Amino acid sequence: MNFHLDLDAFFVSAERINNPRLHGKPVAIGGRSDPYIFSKERLNRDIVFQNTGAFVSAVFIDKNEANLPDYFKDNNKIRGIVTTSSYEARSYGIKTGMSIAEAKNRCKDLIVIKPNHVLYHNLSKSLREYMQSQIPTIEQFSIDEFFGDLSGWIDDDKIYSFLVTLRDNVYKKFKLPCSIGIAPSKWTSKLATEFAKPFGVKKIDDVDSFIQDIPIEKFPGIGKAFQKKLHKYKKFTLGDIKESKTLLYSWGNSGKCIYDRVCGCDEESVIEKNGRKSVGISRTFDAITDRNELKRRFYILNRHLVFMVSKLELIPTTLNLSIQYKYSSKRKQITFNRLLNEQFLIESIIDIFEELDKNSTNEVIKLSISLTNFIKKEKLHPSVLDIHKDIKLNLLMKKNHELRSKYGIDILRSAKELL
Repeated sequence: MNFHLDLDAFFVSAERINNPRLHGKPVAIGGRSDPYIFSKERLNRDIVFQNTGAFVSAVFIDKNEANLPDYFKDNNKIRGIVTTSSYEARSYGIKTGMSIAEAKNRCKDLIVIKPNHVLYHNLSKSLREYMQSQIPTIEQFSIDEFFGDLSGWIDDDKIYSFLVTLRDNVYKKFKLPCSIGIAPSKWTSKLATEFAKPFGVKKIDDVDSFIQDIPIEKFPGIGKAFQKKLHKYKKFTLGDIKESKTLLYSWGNSGKCIYDRVCGCDEESVIEKNGRKSVGISRTFDAITDRNELKRRFYILNRHLVFMVSKLELIPTTLNLSIQYKYSSKRKQITFNRLLNEQFLIESIIDIFEELDKNSTNEVIKLSISLTNFIKKEKLHPSVLDIHKDIKLNLLMKKNHELRSKYGIDILRSAKELL
């Protein structure tokens, strides 16, 4: 048997640990796409890497936060979206992805809080370590979700009571309410959790009868595009999918994967994930047409990306770049066999940007860069034409990292960032 544990309104629950007066009140945690990163002011930034697995992104924090402007205000406009809301807030129709402005209109007494990512990461890390001490195989799926496999360890007739006890112990130890779904397959257990919330435990023995009338939108991994495709063929429930094996299998691997997961016959294992497969940074912003400003922003993103990779001591061999325009997008990937350094990386980024964006005046709303395909140092075989220069620049990058670790990521910035 597999199970899926999901922390109920995690960010809100975490804030209530430090501020019990928030209990019973409508609360929302609001997020913004980093309103300060492109500022020309020095911010004294650091990074949170409490969880080093691939399931959660790095979070940048500002040490001089008290001197920063109102997190949710920008030119007298309320910015940001709801990332998590309490169940009291949800009774007003407030949900994840809603704008803060709309949420405040729906509930005048709504308490909106800026996210405290250090707190959330620390709690998530502690919970993961606790669960690993209680259960042989744990897979962290996100900062507030975990899969577990109890096969051959707990008898089937004792699993429900075991997980009720786990739920209660998590609350006693961490003050974090959670819900748990139990099922023979991994993804059915995740679906079951939605019917266990809040602070419940639901066990599914007969998958066929359980899924029969559930709308396809409820199943994890069925996105809007796939929903439209299913609707076109008059498939509206998970039961409809179960009766359509030939159709789903004719859609290739994606259709086969969805069918098997819905029917609980996917046989996907719970796997403990270690290490990162990629490190990246992206930012969304109001539309920009000034290409020099976009290049300036790439310099800033590059500095932050280099800091992340240096902190994790990774050696990447692939660079990915993406440009999101108002109505389209472009992306490119390059591989390299070079000792990483800040100068090489930004030169590559600007070259790719100019190639993709050639003759374009379109409005840009998002920039993304990431590094992947990490290898061990002994497997790196750079060209003799680059190695001497790269060794010097790599040493410089390490010295820069030491200063940025001590005084903040913004202590050393290129002139291109300030123009």
